[in-house]
Amino acid sequence: MQDTRYMDAWIHVPLCRKGEKLYHYTTAEGVRGIVENREFMATKSDFLNDKLEFQYAVEVMERLTEKYIVNTSLRERFFTKLKKEIDRLGIIVPVCDLDGDCHTEGLSFYVVAFSKLQNNALLWAEFTDFKGYCLEFDYMKLVEGFRHRVFLHGTVIYDEEEQMNGLLESLLSCIRSLGNEGLTDLQGFFEEEAEISEASLEKLVNEMAVVVSVYAMFFKKSFFEGEEEYRFVFPPIINELGTAKPDFRLLDQIFLPYIMVEFDREQKEIPLESVMVGAKNNSDIAVRGMKYFLRSQGLEIPVLLSDIPLRY
Repeated sequence: MQDTRYMDAWIHVPLCRKGEKLYHYTTAEGVRGIVENREFMATKSDFLNDKLEFQYAVEVMERLTEKYIVNTSLRERFFTKLKKEIDRLGIIVPVCDLDGDCHTEGLSFYVVAFSKLQNNALLWAEFTDFKGYCLEFDYMKLVEGFRHRVFLHGTVIYDEEEQMNGLLESLLSCIRSLGNEGLTDLQGFFEEEAEISEASLEKLVNEMAVVVSVYAMFFKKSFFEGEEEYRFVFPPIINELGTAKPDFRLLDQIFLPYIMVEFDREQKEIPLESVMVGAKNNSDIAVRGMKYFLRSQGLEIPVLLSDIPLRY
């Protein structure tokens, strides 16, 4: 069985290991910004391709409570308090307009998305229409380069059973930890005759609200599992005036908010190990031009052309 590294003892979001590679699909402009300016574009979480981004974990947690908390009154008390505390934290508060279109407000987070897959047709189509570039990075050097910013990173989890198991393990860990602190009534949490004090329930809710909010950053529905995403999540930029306003880019006539996340200047070079050119970008000068650009930036790395056989 593979030894999996997790975010921590309570939150089982898998991490990559030293030596693994991550891939970023982007446009020519994206390549230029990353290489020349040593910065990555991080998109606001509620403008990513999953419209339920950062909200879905609450649904999974609700299904978990329905499955495992057999005392109906306790289940209702627990989830009502949990949802209220999650809303108070302000990380994944859904707001819906009159048309039913939902987004999040409160503390904004921004995401730089990578994949564990190189030369993947789904990702080429989604992010570049097969005309862009797939950049290969060393995982550990990325982590080191982002270390000067406060951030979380991990593998996106798509399987609902794995999501529910992770939340259940966290809930059990919370109960054990609080029990060791003297809140012994929580040991009967899953029993029909459970009698949990308000003080114990509040403590448990406060712990689990943070756990669910973190998991929310790494849960997506199974529709997206073909992406095999590994993401870096950043808080908004704070300056002396407070939270800085994001910039906006245009995609198919839509305004998308983003921030730029600068790579640590102390690292001598961006940890880019290869560039693959999209299959539709098959002009003989596409590969040559990229090689020339990279050399101008002091990078002597392989530049390949995608071998996905497209007719048009």
